[in-house]
Amino acid sequence: MSRPFKFKQFTIQQEANAQKVGSDSMLLGASITGNFNRILDIGTGTGILALMLAQKNPSATVTAIEPDLASLNEAHLNFKASQFSSQILAVHARLQEFGAMEKFDLIITNPPYFENSFLSLDNDRNRARHTNDLAVHELYEYSSELLAEEGSLAIVIPADEEYNHLKRAAHEGLFPSKISRTIREDGTFKRSLITYSFDDTIEPNLSELIVKDADNKYSDAYIELTKDFYLKDLKKIQSK
Repeated sequence: MSRPFKFKQFTIQQEANAQKVGSDSMLLGASITGNFNRILDIGTGTGILALMLAQKNPSATVTAIEPDLASLNEAHLNFKASQFSSQILAVHARLQEFGAMEKFDLIITNPPYFENSFLSLDNDRNRARHTNDLAVHELYEYSSELLAEEGSLAIVIPADEEYNHLKRAAHEGLFPSKISRTIREDGTFKRSLITYSFDDTIEPNLSELIVKDADNKYSDAYIELTKDFYLKDLKKIQSK
């Protein structure tokens, strides 16, 4: 049984979801800057990104789509229990089948990203972690159709998938404006957080971030980035 994850302004129930609250979504949601009116969260899962973006953009409307009905129902309960319930619409849909009357000025996703890898016996976890239901080229093809001309697409992926994603995105006319990479203890890159736009003239802003140090303590940079969300004092966790 998974315990609820309590944040400063909302709580995440995560019993039905195969993918629990983790640092990937925390990094992605916390790193988004700017003011947005129409936001799309692809594969909302527990609803954490939709809630984080609603908190950061109190006048925005957030559409959260999710193909797994049990996950969507749990996300809907999380939305309904929050102070942001009036901002967020939960929709049972696959990206490939989703349509909207108006385009979005921010699309955000922590997508399934394991390609050509072994599947587990847990079908729900496979759907959440593998690209079987949403191939990389489909992610960019359908996102580009839903994105406003001046909009941004923000994703988090394994760093070793970065080249493949950049290539697929460019094929759909999407180019990186910001790339932030997280660093492992051994100095290699673990995750890439990429923000895209349709502007191919922008030189992407590059940055690096350590989430935890060699002693498994949260870095000051990560604590500062996520301070508006965590209810727990991560500095106290460091001192244990």
